[in-house]
Amino acid sequence: MRPNIQLVFKSSLNQNTEHQLRYQETEFVLGYEEFRRPEFSCVPLFKDEMVLVASKKHPRMNMPLRESDVYNEQHAVVALDRYASFSLPWYDTADKQASVAYQGMAMVSVLNVVSQTHLVAIAPRWLAEEFSEPLNLQILPLPLKLNSRTCYLSWA
Repeated sequence: MRPNIQLVFKSSLNQNTEHQLRYQETEFVLGYEEFRRPEFSCVPLFKDEMVLVASKKHPRMNMPLRESDVYNEQHAVVALDRYASFSLPWYDTADKQASVAYQGMAMVSVLNVVSQTHLVAIAPRWLAEEFSEPLNLQILPLPLKLNSRTCYLSWA
């Protein structure tokens, strides 16, 4: 006899996530945001290594890269004003935000734009590797102090 378990996955993180967890409309969340309130449990699962991604046709990507090289390029990011924006930690000053030329709603669309332009993006290595062949992307080490993000399992 099989247990009667129904599992529904949603790929969305929005401003209602805390509400949905609190009132058990959502059982748990896997994501990069750490819920730091007493009513939530939150455990780190793993650290994602971040890389710099550019089109293989990008004219200026030479190794080794320095932090100044990274922010001298124009960037494609996940919208910085979006709730729990994936990209926000790397664009925490006005100078860094000035390098942003494109803001998309999802990392996959950001990588698509990078593949067709001379923009660069900061992305998780596993995702960059997944799309490097089909989108003709090059993956470079990220020469920044912040070069990883922790993924958390959170529940109420």
